[in-house]
Order: sequence, then structure tokens, then C-alpha cells
Amino acid sequence: MVCVFDYYDYRKYLADCYKEKKAMSGGFSFTVFSKMAKFANKGFIHNVIHGTKNLSKQSVYKLSGALRHTKSEAEYFENLVFFNQAEEREERNHFYENLVSVRSRNPRAVARLQLTREQYEYYSEWYHSAVRSIIGLIRFSGDYNQLAQAVYPAILPKQAKKSVALLLKLGLVRKGKNGVYALSKDHITTGEEILDLAVLNFHRKATELAGAAMDKLSKDERNITGITLGTSGKAYKEICEAAREFRQRVVDIVDADKEKADRVYRLNVHLFPMSEPLDKVL
Repeated sequence: MVCVFDYYDYRKYLADCYKEKKAMSGGFSFTVFSKMAKFANKGFIHNVIHGTKNLSKQSVYKLSGALRHTKSEAEYFENLVFFNQAEEREERNHFYENLVSVRSRNPRAVARLQLTREQYEYYSEWYHSAVRSIIGLIRFSGDYNQLAQAVYPAILPKQAKKSVALLLKLGLVRKGKNGVYALSKDHITTGEEILDLAVLNFHRKATELAGAAMDKLSKDERNITGITLGTSGKAYKEICEAAREFRQRVVDIVDADKEKADRVYRLNVHLFPMSEPLDKVL
């Protein structure tokens, strides 16, 4: 049975609700669905599901009524809609926290919530990835003062301790019988769509760190380069693919490195527009 708490995309949720009801009754249609929600436009829900229309607060209430949501389901659905439709990062963060709050009060959603929230937390703080990498380089057995000082810029020992606890919960590090911590995996990558927001927060902070590195570190310790260019949409896609291949090449270089690693680095690759599409302004 379709449950709203299992979704982070309200359009996918509505699409699955429609499929479920269609399977239960062959006569069910978008016209019937719209009538249940008291929408005058018979194709409105179809347009919403396919992304050509958004929901207003009033529309959210109508759909919750049609889907017979409980109070907590209606609250979750409302925040889900505005989370998906928010354009600003601050808004998305706000509605995501609301989603977490509602889910935490519903027993059915708690188990799945825990891991998702921890994954979100991992990418929402820049130093978790640094702590993880450092554990892979040093013999760490619980000296949080040393671990905190090894991070650049340095963090507090209590932050290092919290980070290690999170890494353990996510299975990204493990504690051996001798008390020494080690990495569980050499590489990790993002998964669920909800992590897009957390990763965006992470990249924003990483960009700020890159700016600070330009001011505080010598050229021997950092490499900052860039290029401004004009290109077509086709070439843009080719450049993105080249950037992906380059990132993989970097991973291959690190994997093949036989010398002992002595420092953790962060590599940022930025490609963003510096003009409007010319067909909009000419």
C-alpha cells in the first residue's frame, strides 16, 4: 500500500497513488481523481504529476482530503510539496527539517528516517568527510584532540567525537578489537535523491573552504585554476562528461599510489554559467 512517508518526491507519490487506485478499479481515471479532489480542471492532477503544474496550499488541502490523509500524513504531504517546489536552498532546508520532524513522530517512518537523517547529516557538515579520510591515514584509537587538530581548518574535539560516532552508525568506519579505527570502504558516493540538498550544502561549504585556502595557503599547498569560455549546449555536456572522467582518473591515481598518504585534500570542479542564454537577450 502506498504510504506518503516513504516518499521525498510528491509527484512520484501521486503517480503511485494513481497507479494503485487504477489497479484496484479499472474505471479509475485522472478525471475521477480530479473530481475526488474537487478540481474544476479534469487534467490538473495529470499535469501536476508530469511537472507542468505546481500545487498551491489550497490544492494540497484538496488532495489530502481526496487521499484521506491522517493529520500527520497531511502535514507531511504539505511540507513535501513545498520542499519539492522550493527554489531557494534556505527554503528547501527549512521544509526538509519539517519533514524530518513529522516523520520522527510517526512509528512507521522512524526506522527508515534514522539512516536517511544520518546520511543527510554526513553531507551537511564538511568535516565529516575529512575526519573519515584522516582515520584512513593515521592510527586513531580515540584521541579526539589529535583527530580534531589533524583536520584543516581545525575543529573541536567534541565535533570530532560526534563525527566518529556518525561514521560508525553509517558503517563508513569500524572499530577493531585492538581499539584502532579503520575505513570500511575506500570510496563512497551519494545515493537517494534527498541527499541532493545535503550535497548542495556540502559543496557550498567546500567552495568557501577553497576561497579560504587561496588566502591562507601557499601555492605549493593548493592549486586554484580556472577558465572562462563560450560554448554550446552540446559542448557543455561533453565537458561535463570530461569532468566526470577526470574525477575517475584522480581516483585511479590515488588507488595506484604506492607511497604513504600524508595529507587529505578536497578537489572541487566548478562549471557554471556567467551569462544568460544569448537567445534570451539578443
